[in-house]
Amino acid sequence: MATSSPPAVSPAPAAVDNSALKEDAYQRIKWNGWGAKHAVMKVDEQDHTVVRHVNGKPIRGLIPFLHKEINGGDGPLPRLEATPGLSLEEALAKLPASVVNDAFIAQVQKGLQPSQIRLDGESRLTHLFGKNYRDLWRLRKGFFERAPDAVVLPQSHDDCVKLVEAAHKHNVVIIPFGGGTNVTGCVEPNPFDPARRMIVSIDMRRMTRMLSIDKESRVATFEVGVMGPDLDEKLGRHGFMFGHDPDSYIYSTLGGWIAARGSGAMSNKYGDIEQMVLSMKIVTPTGVIETPLTSRPCGVDLNGMFIGSEGIFGIITEAVVKVEPIPPVKHYEGYLFPSFEAGYSAFYKCTAKGIHPTCMRLYDEDDTRMSFAMKWDEPAYKTALSKAIKTYLTNVKGFKIEKMCLVILGFEGSRAEVNHQRDLTTPVFRQFDGFCVGQSAGAGWQEKKYDLPYIRDFALAHAHWADVFETSVLYAEAIPCWRAVKEAVRNVWKQHGKRGWIGCHAAHQYRFGCCLYFTFASAQKDDRDLEVFLKLKTAATEAILKHRGNLSHHHGIGFEHVPWIERYFGTPTLDLLLKFKKDVDPKNILNPGKLLPVAANAGESKAALTARRKEVQMFDKMGLPKGSKAPQAKL
Repeated sequence: MATSSPPAVSPAPAAVDNSALKEDAYQRIKWNGWGAKHAVMKVDEQDHTVVRHVNGKPIRGLIPFLHKEINGGDGPLPRLEATPGLSLEEALAKLPASVVNDAFIAQVQKGLQPSQIRLDGESRLTHLFGKNYRDLWRLRKGFFERAPDAVVLPQSHDDCVKLVEAAHKHNVVIIPFGGGTNVTGCVEPNPFDPARRMIVSIDMRRMTRMLSIDKESRVATFEVGVMGPDLDEKLGRHGFMFGHDPDSYIYSTLGGWIAARGSGAMSNKYGDIEQMVLSMKIVTPTGVIETPLTSRPCGVDLNGMFIGSEGIFGIITEAVVKVEPIPPVKHYEGYLFPSFEAGYSAFYKCTAKGIHPTCMRLYDEDDTRMSFAMKWDEPAYKTALSKAIKTYLTNVKGFKIEKMCLVILGFEGSRAEVNHQRDLTTPVFRQFDGFCVGQSAGAGWQEKKYDLPYIRDFALAHAHWADVFETSVLYAEAIPCWRAVKEAVRNVWKQHGKRGWIGCHAAHQYRFGCCLYFTFASAQKDDRDLEVFLKLKTAATEAILKHRGNLSHHHGIGFEHVPWIERYFGTPTLDLLLKFKKDVDPKNILNPGKLLPVAANAGESKAALTARRKEVQMFDKMGLPKGSKAPQAKL
């Protein structure tokens, strides 16, 4: 007997100009750091050995960790040196002069409301870079070679059509901008445009509506400027969630996840973004593309041309996504393993046996030490229990403290599903000497899983720096790649007479491989720090490629990975993508210089593109002091 589909949510009313009632998203967050303006980690006013979390809770292990792991120090802890960046006023004074295309502005003003067009310096500054160390270093020191000349805030798909039509007509560069959380240079202006065209950042964060939901099919249609918490709040009213939980979840957007081919902590159960998106609307200079909505594509998968395309083929405006019922049970717990290799073997065997917990994250010994250093103060009974567990593991199980590795294991679903998954996983973990330390470890991870950018900001403000990079690698190469990357990074520090720390965690398990996610940090010394950082990333990328790793698992290619893209794709594939780019964007106005080594002027020959590749690589002189010699990537 056929059943009728539940009615979809009625389409929302047309977007209105509500800027007079509330600030835009970019006005509520830091221009030179992560998160809301008031959310800052800082040294305790009474005890300079203690750091206060953004929630005010004391962290006693972070400063000792920095002192020992990065500076090699023992004994009394020194007072951390403050290293403030430029003030907002100082940074605004360093912004390059605007390049304004009057005809473009006049056309856009006819179709949009006044509050949607921003030409002021603060709006330009907040859309200048993403959020990695290279970005924030330049912001804090005022090294800006180009900046967006304007920021425009569309409120609907139709607004985006008007914007792209005007940009194409008047040869104006446009850069789609979601939450601005990208860490590979996806949203920064390309400074190598000899035509010096106007550059406009298209801030999508007013486009937040859920346009419809089909509860029977379990799909919903959203405008792609919606950020993670808002998206799940809207779905939650109907008993659903999305299931995408990246570290940037609070401040990143659905469109950004799609454009960067994102992934989240719960991808083992709910999938990566490419498994979550069923259909999209994309505005291109040559027309609007709407991919078919179906349960499985036939012929060429058109979604695949735009997922991960970083805005170089068009502006994604709407997406139909699959949604998940909110699980009644969420069970997260911690394990300790005697080594990274032992934990990895347990993960591998689980995957090979078809056991797929919602989340499996394995921290190597270096990352585990940082995780323990970030713990908030605990009640006395928990501290005593931790000591007892440590004593048991070392004295009875034979674990070595310096090699011990933490695992966070998560299960979601009905109580029966969770129990069944745990029953399958537990004996495998025990086979490799995994020791369960209970749900408090899982709860602690849930509380702190979005904290890393705040730690990075704290480091920058106190004579240190930190950043991340990641890859996806086949199982046969995972352990060799992990070792090679850490060795390559440490060798660069050694060559420059510096010290640093690098940790790694493994997550996102697939049938054939997994993600390796590296975090690394060092002390600030002088304005040459960024040059060493770039050499570290070069060495790490070379090591990754030698072990058949991806240039990125979920951070995207952006500007920083372009030097290796031809080697990764191969010349025939790159030529094909460049031809598609030229067909869909003949004037090269869409986010030029990202993902592909596309020349600043459309229509140039392949020889000219090849000759210009050094101009679109990350190791240029942008962001380095005058007279600096930038290191060269191997292309």
